[in-house]
Amino acid sequence: MPLRSFLLGAASAAALVLTALAADEPLTSFDPDKPALVSADRAVYDNDGKTVRLSGNVEIWSDGRLLTADEVSYDQNSGRVIARGHVVVREADGGTLTADEVELTGDLKDGVVENIGFILDEHTRLAATRATRENGTKTTLENAVFSPCRICVEDGQTEALWQIKSVRVVWDQTGKRISYENASFEFFGIPLLTIPAFSHADFSVKNQSGFLAPSAGSSSDLGYFVEVPYHFALDPSYDLTVTPLVATEANPQLKLDWRQLTSTGGYFLSGSYTYDDAFDSTGLRNGEQTSYSHIFGRGRFKLSDTMGWGFDLERTSNDTYLKRYDISDADRLTSDAYWEWRQGRSFASVTAYAFQGLRATDDPGLTPLVLPEAVLHYVFDEPIYGGVTAIDASLLYLTRTEGLDTQRISAGISWNRPEILEGGQAVTFFAELRGDVYRLSDVDPISTPTAEDGDILGRFSGYVGVDARWPFVRVTDDGYTQIVEPMMQVILAPYGNGPDGIPNEDSQSLEFDDTNLFNPVKFTGLDLVESGPRANIGLRYAEFFPSGGSLEVFGGFQTRLDDDPSFQNASGLGETQSDYVGRITFIPWPGLTIVNRLRLDKDDFSVRRNEVYIQGTGSWYEIDASYLKLESDPTLTGLGPREEVSLLTRLHVGDYWSVIGGIRRDLEDDQMIESRFAVAYEDECSFLEFGFRRRFTSDRDTTPSTTVILSIRLKALGDDGRTAVPLFQEDPYTGAETRDPQDYRSF
Repeated sequence: MPLRSFLLGAASAAALVLTALAADEPLTSFDPDKPALVSADRAVYDNDGKTVRLSGNVEIWSDGRLLTADEVSYDQNSGRVIARGHVVVREADGGTLTADEVELTGDLKDGVVENIGFILDEHTRLAATRATRENGTKTTLENAVFSPCRICVEDGQTEALWQIKSVRVVWDQTGKRISYENASFEFFGIPLLTIPAFSHADFSVKNQSGFLAPSAGSSSDLGYFVEVPYHFALDPSYDLTVTPLVATEANPQLKLDWRQLTSTGGYFLSGSYTYDDAFDSTGLRNGEQTSYSHIFGRGRFKLSDTMGWGFDLERTSNDTYLKRYDISDADRLTSDAYWEWRQGRSFASVTAYAFQGLRATDDPGLTPLVLPEAVLHYVFDEPIYGGVTAIDASLLYLTRTEGLDTQRISAGISWNRPEILEGGQAVTFFAELRGDVYRLSDVDPISTPTAEDGDILGRFSGYVGVDARWPFVRVTDDGYTQIVEPMMQVILAPYGNGPDGIPNEDSQSLEFDDTNLFNPVKFTGLDLVESGPRANIGLRYAEFFPSGGSLEVFGGFQTRLDDDPSFQNASGLGETQSDYVGRITFIPWPGLTIVNRLRLDKDDFSVRRNEVYIQGTGSWYEIDASYLKLESDPTLTGLGPREEVSLLTRLHVGDYWSVIGGIRRDLEDDQMIESRFAVAYEDECSFLEFGFRRRFTSDRDTTPSTTVILSIRLKALGDDGRTAVPLFQEDPYTGAETRDPQDYRSF
């Protein structure tokens, strides 16, 4: 039917330019059997001339696309379709094409469009005085203007923040590339840079090779520097980014970032290398040069629905290299490789660890290598005496190039039975029995005078206890919920920590606070055992507001029949009564949390530990602040007293502007550690940040330094559009990441 052929041809023509350019969809994908709807004020059909002309508010709809125009004509003899006057094509996905006139050939592969305009998304626009399409694969635009920036006419804005004007633009849809000739970059209508030719991937490409946005700045350690990344899109499943850094006060540095997804998971590797001046132990250049490098990585892989494996990799060639090049502020690096199994509440893992200490006091010979640590926690499906029963086992092989080597096998069984009584009391009965066997080698007779090489030491430990809690709940007439909950835990256990000579490898760090008051054993590892009869006592008050906020106050202490020599006095647990621990959590509104943790001396209630954390995100702010005050703990950690405050915040001061600021100050020694400040601008088409960072500390060859950074990203030119804000980001490498049990499933 001629009229039907015309309607289908016109509908296809309407979708031709926008579909081919924006979606790269072949015209042959139009189904001639799909219905086309047409509406016009007037239709003239010439049987002899085989022409159809529609005029007056013409609308043609087909396959989700709508064409509107003042006039549309179709010549069956030549096969030409011409749409004139206020031509608008609207795609089903919202994309829009505007033109004064569209003329297409009979096969609908070639055509000419006058005064064409593309609306590619909410803000991105491309306009040209003339567009010519050839062979259905290449479109040439003349006198084109491209910009993803919105123009706010209400504020009197007449020019986009930035735009590209080009005498000629060629859109190669086969190669998915847009090329510009005699292109001019304009900011607020002012030409700043003219380039004879350049190109970038078209908007259907999510990953293609090319230069990424450069960064430039100045550093006290490096002088003036510039980084120009180049991205290699080698395959849809893996890519490589190469970033050379050129500086005036240091030799060039090369960074490599490799990412790959596999059929079972994915991994990344990030590293750098430079060859620069060497330093002596006092931090002075010794006249020689040496290699510096680092590598970080992470992998998570799924073997089955219940098993996975992965790794974390963190190594550097020099203790201060990461700080000098602003790669990371970490002072300890942890590498590991692990296999893990999980099914229900049971799990098992085998992990190997390697550590690298970056402090001046770290001795590589005393740094342990764990090959491996194996852990099993198996929960029986059926209850035993009404409770949950689990078996725990572990194997540890720890070796050093200098100093004590330890092998340990542990196995135990635990039982836990919770009950809710008629009066609302929550009571839990629990018990555990465990045995440990140690073998020691390379024993130092000075540090471990009670042990000898080859000693095999054994120990049994265990406890039984009951945990009772009685919450009282009240709901007020105005919607507040109040809870008062007294709680008490009584534990019976024999005295003693086993034979002399058992090393303490995994229980050296103990922080007695509200989080572990009701742990039956306070130590973080297995090497030390909490012994003797004892009771943990606490009281909790909580109030939940109708607005979504809340207030919670908790306090408690431990009392025991006799001292436990496993605890040092600095821990707050060394005597028959412990220090008092407490926590105040205040959420004034959703999105802002204030937490204060305290440990008070049992005798005079003086503050022995004080922690304050403030975290929040709102419509106009982001904040991460903390205050920490600690007494000296020379026995366990070897550290003196500490008092420190840190603040990192971002304030949105306008629709697009934000101010970023941060400080870290040592109050104990009354000196700054670090400060940072930045101003950032981000809208729908661009991102800009000018930042300042000052490091006040010295570490051998790294001295106090100042870094100034300028970052500019023009979105829609290969940039992924994510907010950069490099000075607001946390250090991504502060030791191996805590391993989420589901990591290998959700990489």
